[in-house]
Amino acid sequence: MNYPWQQTQWQKVQLQQQAGKLPHALLLVGAEGLGKLDFALHLANSLLCQNQSADGSACGVCSACQLLAAKTHPDMLTLQAEDKGKVIKVDEIRQLSARFTLTSQFGGYKVVVIVDAHDMNINASNSLLKTLEEPASDSVLILVSSSPQKLPITVRSRCQLINFTQPESPQAIKWLEEQGVDQPIDLLSLAHGAPLLAMQLKDSDLLGNHQQLIQTLLSVANNQPLLEQAERLSKLPLAYMLNWLYDWVQDLVKLHQCGEQAGLVHQSYQSELMKLVDRSSVQSLYEYLDQLIKQKQLQSIPLNTQLLWEDLLLSWHKQLKRA
Repeated sequence: MNYPWQQTQWQKVQLQQQAGKLPHALLLVGAEGLGKLDFALHLANSLLCQNQSADGSACGVCSACQLLAAKTHPDMLTLQAEDKGKVIKVDEIRQLSARFTLTSQFGGYKVVVIVDAHDMNINASNSLLKTLEEPASDSVLILVSSSPQKLPITVRSRCQLINFTQPESPQAIKWLEEQGVDQPIDLLSLAHGAPLLAMQLKDSDLLGNHQQLIQTLLSVANNQPLLEQAERLSKLPLAYMLNWLYDWVQDLVKLHQCGEQAGLVHQSYQSELMKLVDRSSVQSLYEYLDQLIKQKQLQSIPLNTQLLWEDLLLSWHKQLKRA
């Protein structure tokens, strides 16, 4: 089953399929944690199933569904970079395209799902363009991306866009509660409204990492030594930490501009943030946000993370007035 916040997208695709107008290429876009890949795989299973249910879902019991469950269906291919941070190479796309031109062994659709399609390098994107321009019959290519702006416009323009946005808070909170999540509001706030990311925070060490970051920021603000703190932060997942630090500083900006009525990501730390408002200026906070943006843009480049955190914590300390 799709997630509750994906029903509109699912119904649209089903109507297109029923009318025989399903596009050869779909581009599923939206923030991380919204279930885009789950949707793509659900759609792929649906297209290959031999006995779809009334809502278009795969039956789960036919021979095609059994092969899909075993990941051995000959007409289904999933492609993604070998490791996080790596690229999808041109040879991988060429192999995909070669298989895509073969006749379906089940006499139906051939489906390819490209996970994090924005990881394709430029040569891979150009190679895929040939497949998009001359698609094989009864073939469906599903691209999944949280950063579609990294894809060439020539690729994007040849795909039908399916956009996924954060669900309304009541719907997301209800779903999280049904999954047995305590304090869903706080988790959803840290996950920027993405329910699956909120679940990931619940089921991992990330919440502890977040708390360690906040305690470090408060400690450095109170003139505690920062070198050891930087060393500890350097061992934690950089992308999450930079995003949460950005959220923390943005919360301070919101309090400057809107007062206590501001909607904060770190609502449970409002009293601590309020104490920092008088010690900071909007201008210095914006300068710090600029520094963070530059660091976030450099994440694909190998960095000495301890030096990075020493620099960020020193800048954090300098831009605050002394207590």
